[in-house]
This record gives sequence, C-alpha cells and structure tokens, in this order.
Amino acid sequence: MALTLEVEQRLEAAGLVTRFDDDLELWKDLANGSYDYVKGNFPADSRVRPDDVAKILGPIIEVNEGLRAYLNANKLKQKYWIKDFTDLIIDRTWNEIDKGEQAK
Repeated sequence: MALTLEVEQRLEAAGLVTRFDDDLELWKDLANGSYDYVKGNFPADSRVRPDDVAKILGPIIEVNEGLRAYLNANKLKQKYWIKDFTDLIIDRTWNEIDKGEQAK
C-alpha cells in the first residue's frame, strides 16, 4: 500500500494533494488516532507497519463527508481514490505518527 510516484501524480492532478495540504491537521489527527489504535491493540513490542494503519484509517477516510463531497463534485467515483488518498496520508504523516517506534 505504499504511495508510488504515479499515484502521487494522479492525486496531484485531481487536486487531492492540495486538499490534503489544506486540511493537514485533520488528516494527521486521523492517522495518529489510527496508529494509536493499532499500537494499543497489537501484542506488546509488535511493530506497527503503514499497512496496519491503513486497514483502520481507510474506512474512516471512506466516510469523511468533506472528502466524499469533493470526490463527488469532481466526478472521482472510482474506489481507488479512497485507497490512494489513504496512502497519501500515511506517506506524508508516517515519520510523525510512528513516533520513532521503528528505530527500536
């Protein structure tokens, strides 16, 4: 579920990178909450990976009313937009939300 250059360019062309930047704190809070949920429910000392967080964050992003309105207004109806936007959020916030855990 890593963000590739191709996907990032598609998100940029659709205006979704700007949308991410405009609501950075919202997306960061959602990613952080998803990370904390996973970390709190995994066995002790388990490593949390970006794909683990994506499984929690994806459904939250899918029902975000602001994002849904944007996607609908711009006729971006394909399901991959949600997955790709979730990957963008994780890619752009991972170093902060991971809190240096992977260095252990």
